[in-house]
Amino acid sequence: MTTEETGEYVNNYADETVYELTDEREATLLAKQTECTFMWTNSQGEPVDVIMNFVWRKGSIWLTATKQRARIAAIRARPRVAVAITSRGTI
Repeated sequence: MTTEETGEYVNNYADETVYELTDEREATLLAKQTECTFMWTNSQGEPVDVIMNFVWRKGSIWLTATKQRARIAAIRARPRVAVAITSRGTI
């Protein structure tokens, strides 16, 4: 595998510094992607996730869910969440 910027061969996959997310690449990612992994914790503190569609508008990621979803009560109780967006298919 080679890096996009330098074309140099990457032989240490543990070195994540070669995968920099520049402002330009972030803008491309958010403009093209519509799917993310949304993560939170349950009452035992264990991680839980779900694949969701999202909308990127004015610097914010927007997701929707009905209040009947278990994740809504979990997020209200423990509002620390994470969102992962893959670049697969964007570059």
